[in-house]
Amino acid sequence: MARMARMVIPNYPHHITQRGNRRQETFFIDDDYQAYISLLSNAKKQAGIDVWAYCLMPNHVDLAVVPEHKDSLAVFFRAALRQYTRHIKFREGWRGHLWQERFHSFVMDETYLLATVKYVELNPVKAR
Repeated sequence: MARMARMVIPNYPHHITQRGNRRQETFFIDDDYQAYISLLSNAKKQAGIDVWAYCLMPNHVDLAVVPEHKDSLAVFFRAALRQYTRHIKFREGWRGHLWQERFHSFVMDETYLLATVKYVELNPVKAR
């Protein structure tokens, strides 16, 4: 069965979630978080993405971003996730998927944007 096309509306905020495969951890040491942030920073310039909020949890990533172009999200995650996945698989000697499915994205209106940014920023506090 074909999957549904992703809805991306340029210049509107999107809530992005990417989970570890089988909800397992994707960040294992402090350097992993720094490596991922560095890759995101490089990828956002390349893809034309503005990051408004982010949270890296041990087993998933939450972001509030604004894409400049229709393909910005795909370019952004292709660049960042592929490099990060290679880094982890090489270091750990793994095969298979690090991430569960493809990332999920939702276009947000102003009300949902405020709630999402709050959720993203408070995610680590609620998880404790």
